[in-house]
Amino acid sequence: MAPQRCAMYTAYIMMRRTQIYLDDAQRRKLDQVAKRTRRTVSELIREAIDARYAATPKADFLDALRAGSFGIWKQRPDLGPTGTYVRRLRRGNRIDRMAG
Repeated sequence: MAPQRCAMYTAYIMMRRTQIYLDDAQRRKLDQVAKRTRRTVSELIREAIDARYAATPKADFLDALRAGSFGIWKQRPDLGPTGTYVRRLRRGNRIDRMAG
């Protein structure tokens, strides 16, 4: 039991205690999820904050990349139907076609 206490104590040293107000419905929902997932309410709140406000730069970059590339071929009638173009790219050795 002592090693767990030490690990928990060490983890709490790196954190700052914060109090928040929750309405009854919010608290009930957190209690339900905590019981179902066997995690503490504090863990759930930290995970929610990380998911909402502490997204990794890589995730932000990938989201921006996806948003900017959606429909990129829309104005390219020279490519023909997208499915046909992609199948043509995948056939054989694409590197040889691009070089030649």
